[in-house]
Amino acid sequence: MPLFAAAAKHLHARRTTLRAVALCAGMVLAQAVSAAPAALRVGDQSGLVQTLLQAAGEAQTPTLPLSWHPFPAGPALLEALSAGAVDVGVVGNAPPVFAQAGGFDIRIIGVADGAQNNNALLLPQGSTVQQVVDLKGRRVAVAKGSSGHYLLLAALRQAGLSPREVKIAYASPIDAQNAFASGHLDAWAVWYPFVGQATAHGARVLVDGSAWPETGLNFTVASGQALADPQRARQLGELMVRLARAQAWATAHPDAWAQALAGSTRLPLELVREMLAHQHLRYVPIDPSIIALQQRLADAFAAERLIPKPLQVEQVFDSRFNSLLPQPD
Repeated sequence: MPLFAAAAKHLHARRTTLRAVALCAGMVLAQAVSAAPAALRVGDQSGLVQTLLQAAGEAQTPTLPLSWHPFPAGPALLEALSAGAVDVGVVGNAPPVFAQAGGFDIRIIGVADGAQNNNALLLPQGSTVQQVVDLKGRRVAVAKGSSGHYLLLAALRQAGLSPREVKIAYASPIDAQNAFASGHLDAWAVWYPFVGQATAHGARVLVDGSAWPETGLNFTVASGQALADPQRARQLGELMVRLARAQAWATAHPDAWAQALAGSTRLPLELVREMLAHQHLRYVPIDPSIIALQQRLADAFAAERLIPKPLQVEQVFDSRFNSLLPQPD
């Protein structure tokens, strides 16, 4: 009996030890899981940001896991940001103006400059128009509240024309593309890749955005909720560093970037190469000059009553990540 009692006691002690070891292991695993950062939710249009980071070798790391959420256009992405459905995304210059006018809880945390030539005012093949003033009384299509819309307003203003002196037809790029190709429009304000597709079929560029530097800005925009969370804010800072490095890589390696982008978007490689030849994007600090450029957009849209009242755009800029950007050589 003593032998069996001793064996039983030993077995009980061993089981107790194993349970303690298992409990400790479970606690360590739970702590490790809880310590792992939650994925930063990135809103993406046409997979462009994801493709850029992957092509540049700046895709997610253990310290910056990313989850990707597709959106058809900037306004929908910013609405999701304001609602807290995503944390960050990249959009053009016009959507933040309308988001701010709508009271959206968003902040511009990064700026890429150098896409001025991405927008153009196009004329159909055979058009007799030689300068912008010749558009008086003619039918011009544009997507309302877009970067192309701002280019049209700026070009008309420079030519001494009021928007009411031309017949502006608001249409999505796809609808306008069909109307333009069938000869129902005298001009079309739009951006790449639609510019390249139209010029390949005989359209002519009347003006592009080169005279208006404000048309060349792309914005990285974060939700107010994400910026208020310390862990999310740290992730946003790391994302800004990676985006800046990735964009620098893309600008320095246009052919490799064109092939990656063509594969992602399924656009013809030559069209993508042409589009990228009109862009020289680089991330720049948020400073008064950048804010002043964006103010021009807001003022133009307010003057045409496209937004209900004038805005002070500096209210939606957040420059906390400026110091993380690579310094120019």
